[in-house]
Amino acid sequence: MSPATDHDARPGWRAVFARLFGRGAAGRLVDGCPDLVAEIDGAGRLVRASPASRGLTGRAPETLAGLALADWAHPEDRAGVAALLAGGGGALMHRLSHADGRWIWVETRLSSGGPPFVAAIRDAAARQDTEASLRASRAHYRALADTLPQLVWMERTDTGETVYANPAFERYFGAIGPGRAARQERYHPDDRARIAAALVQGALAKGPPGHDGSGEAKGRLRDRDGTYRWHQLSFQPLRKDDALLGWLGSALDIDEILAARKALEETGDLLRLAQEAAGAGLFDLDLVTREVTLAPESARLHGLPADRPAVIGLGAWLRRLVPPDRKPALAAFRGAVAGGGTFDIAFRVQVPGGQRWIQAIGRLCRDRDGRALRVTGLNLDISARKDAEAGLVAAKAAAEAAKAAAETAKVAAERANAAKTDFLSAMSHEIRTPLNAVIGFTGLLAQAEGLEPEQRRHAGLARASAGGLLTLVNDILDFSSVEAGSVALRPEPFAIEALAEGCLGVVGAAAAEKSLAVTSTIDASLPRHLVGDEARLRQILLNLLNNAVKFTPRGSVALSLRHEGSGREGERIRFSVSDTGIGIAPEKQGRLFERFSQVDSSIRRDYGGTGLGLAISRRLVEAMGGEIGLISASGRGATFWFTLTLPRAEDQAPPEARAAAAPGRPGRLLLVEDIEVNRELACLMLRKAGHSVDVATDGFQAVRAAEAGTYDLVLMDVQMPGLDGTMATRLIRCLPGAAGRVPVVAMTANVLPDQVQSFRAAGMDDHLGKPFTPAELTALLARWLDRAPGPDAATTPEDEPVLDQALYDGVRAYLPPEAVRRLLGHLAEQVTGALAGEGAEAAGRGRLRFEAHGLVSAAGMLGFAALSRACAELESCTEDAVARDPAAFAMALARARIRCTAAAFETRRLIAGLEAGPSAPTGLGRTA
Repeated sequence: MSPATDHDARPGWRAVFARLFGRGAAGRLVDGCPDLVAEIDGAGRLVRASPASRGLTGRAPETLAGLALADWAHPEDRAGVAALLAGGGGALMHRLSHADGRWIWVETRLSSGGPPFVAAIRDAAARQDTEASLRASRAHYRALADTLPQLVWMERTDTGETVYANPAFERYFGAIGPGRAARQERYHPDDRARIAAALVQGALAKGPPGHDGSGEAKGRLRDRDGTYRWHQLSFQPLRKDDALLGWLGSALDIDEILAARKALEETGDLLRLAQEAAGAGLFDLDLVTREVTLAPESARLHGLPADRPAVIGLGAWLRRLVPPDRKPALAAFRGAVAGGGTFDIAFRVQVPGGQRWIQAIGRLCRDRDGRALRVTGLNLDISARKDAEAGLVAAKAAAEAAKAAAETAKVAAERANAAKTDFLSAMSHEIRTPLNAVIGFTGLLAQAEGLEPEQRRHAGLARASAGGLLTLVNDILDFSSVEAGSVALRPEPFAIEALAEGCLGVVGAAAAEKSLAVTSTIDASLPRHLVGDEARLRQILLNLLNNAVKFTPRGSVALSLRHEGSGREGERIRFSVSDTGIGIAPEKQGRLFERFSQVDSSIRRDYGGTGLGLAISRRLVEAMGGEIGLISASGRGATFWFTLTLPRAEDQAPPEARAAAAPGRPGRLLLVEDIEVNRELACLMLRKAGHSVDVATDGFQAVRAAEAGTYDLVLMDVQMPGLDGTMATRLIRCLPGAAGRVPVVAMTANVLPDQVQSFRAAGMDDHLGKPFTPAELTALLARWLDRAPGPDAATTPEDEPVLDQALYDGVRAYLPPEAVRRLLGHLAEQVTGALAGEGAEAAGRGRLRFEAHGLVSAAGMLGFAALSRACAELESCTEDAVARDPAAFAMALARARIRCTAAAFETRRLIAGLEAGPSAPTGLGRTA
């Protein structure tokens, strides 16, 4: 299309272009414009141009007429120019050919609605240079970020999407999603709130334009292998016009820095602890001037100002000592000068408010000619030790007095108990003798012919009253035996159905008299034969069934035996007796299982009874390792229940046959028993079964034997003089190698559940209650001799020495013996009885963690590295870890307790060795 055609197609444009390029005001404006203004036709050719073409392109305006703009452009830009012309307006950055042959950057803007167009072509070289510099700068900073060792990323505020991550970020995290949640999941759970707070801090810390503050936090980030490492995180807000667009995040790995800092702190703690523990200060006695120079710490110990060294005469120094200690101190100095060379003496000095014990350790210094010049050394505050010694003497005296009082009380209690037993026995005999005649003759009288109905009723009442009195005597004697712990359980195989049927048969007559329905339900999954004390089970069931019949005026009584599962210890069974009787209000149920207790006085008035039956039943159930309880409401009957775990009887052979059953392979056994008759009986049974038996009579012998020998099983009594069985087991568990993994079985008369649990916590593997039958002993030996030895790995400490000898020797070389003794004494006090309690609740676990924290440094610095690590492991077992693995805390606690026990034993040994005499350098009195 020609220019004329273009102009004709758009009426009025010819006049517009005439004014723009004419001599009028518009023409003058165009001529003065620094931009090249041109008319471009529909074919993209320049029709005419303003004079600015000379300055911009080096070409005269008239030479541009007919030149196609696209042809004038750089070959790489021609497509863009053609698109601009075809689009009917807009702007484009591109290059044009200058008259001198170079290419220049311009910005061309076309009027909209063309063709024809009015084009304004502006010099864009400066802008292009700026943009190129900006691109280069961005590339530079990106290259810098790509090479940084820190993790660097950019994220959007609205979506949380990661829009940039440097290679270090990708190497550390590996495959990770782009969202904020994916990053937050890599934060340690304990640190997430702190890191989130740093983001908020960064958003609020706004500074001058371009100088916003940042949020910072320390936190642990999980790497691609699942390992957490500490990082210093920084979040820089990215804003535009006060709008928060995103965050520039960075994370610097400071894990090794923190580890080094912690090690440095521990070293500093060791030095401070040594200084504080030693309470040491330098002193110097000039033998020429007879002046004593006391360093600030020594001056403080003497009650003098501690801000500077103190210089006092020897006489003045002696006058500060309490009078009885002056001559021994002076004699010690003179002895060193006379030829001893060293001295070590303790004395008291008078200080404001009292006295202080000081130990002076020093040596003589001579000149080249051998003349004595001075005595130098250390003053140590030993007041605490002296106070402890005095307290020990007092405590020993108090303990001896308490022991004597306890012996006296024990004798009195034994006499009282013997008197009670004799009294009960005598009263039982004296009461039973006439009762026998009363019950017998009233029975005959009630059956005699010719009695009036009223007389027969009176005879029946007399007989019932005598029976009640006999029940009372039996209950009192039975409860006395149960309460004294003299009831021995005799577990034997028995038929569970026969037991239930026999009990129902006993109460059947009394139930029939009241027209009560008596039923039983026995779970089909119950084994037919179990092992337990059948007589005691019958006693409990009859007690509950008799009560049910007694307190049920009408309705029914039901006995139920339900199988609640199997475990390592046997079959768990729930026995329950339900009735439709008078019931018991909830607020009155709490005292039912106490002795001589009934719901209220009306029960005794209306129904009789001693209030001992349920108390006896509870004690018997607990002795069997079970629980007992009731479910009831007033007027709605009652259900009394108890649960027991009873082993399954493998066959129905009589006890003698089972005792002769194969006991498993012969083994080498260690029997630990302090009572001679028990030792002899156990040895006979074990050797008769073909086993080799070594004997130890206390815990100390047991530990030495286990360390020296190789045993298949240790049978450990618990209550022994000196070192008891639980402590001995804990020490055995600290032995290296197989000796520390030998199975240990508690062989004791302590059979209550909490007692058995304490044995397992000490590292024992099983429990055999006394008295035991040959069948029970045979079964236990078969159970342990036919399996791989050793307790669970989770409760067995690593084969690691109790004491790191090298570290301990280093401490001995650095500190004087007295300071080492004091430190060991402090540690012995800490670990003796440490970490008590089970930590079943969060508060208890927090207390145990705090206690473990106090042992980490103290134990580690003295060389008890295994104890330090065990306590650190317990301290690090957070509530989150407990939530993930409920058994984790209990296992860590057991390991730490075993280490505490071993450390207590070892500290006493070390203290005894130090008191016997030093065997290693103390670091004092050495010459170069």
